[in-house]
Amino acid sequence: MRPWTSALLGAIGVSSSSVAGAQVPDTPAWSANVDQVTGLGVAILVPDEGSVGGGLELSTRYGFPVGPVILAPGARMAGYYLQDRLIGLLLGTGRATLPLGPLAPFVQVGGGAGGLSNPGDGGPAWLVGGGLMIHFGYHVAVGAEVSWQGIAGTGFEVLSIGPSLVIGG
Repeated sequence: MRPWTSALLGAIGVSSSSVAGAQVPDTPAWSANVDQVTGLGVAILVPDEGSVGGGLELSTRYGFPVGPVILAPGARMAGYYLQDRLIGLLLGTGRATLPLGPLAPFVQVGGGAGGLSNPGDGGPAWLVGGGLMIHFGYHVAVGAEVSWQGIAGTGFEVLSIGPSLVIGG
């Protein structure tokens, strides 16, 4: 069994050294998505029926490169007002970004807990989505995000559409 362990550890060591020695791209899209990234967003919610609502989303993630992609585990806390109800979500998230020069297309998923007031329901919450950011230098970016999210067993499912503006990061 020892030869297999040595071979495995050797392969991991070779992989680690080749990744550590790889040249890191020096592009605005790359720099904006590695390490700690936090954000505060305004969302417009479009339900299947009824009037449009809105809310705020606070997110944080930590991006690390895996080849040409940046993977970023994180968290999102959101509060919305929709159809005379307050909705809250607390999600663990995962995001994959593929920086291509100034462009940064991404996909994201999330899972956690959510709750609604009036009536007081709650349950497992989920999020799937994606978007595109365009970076103009290292400190300004614009883009758009679309996500579909919901809380199981409550009837809350919503399409969230949000333009993005990043200044300073």
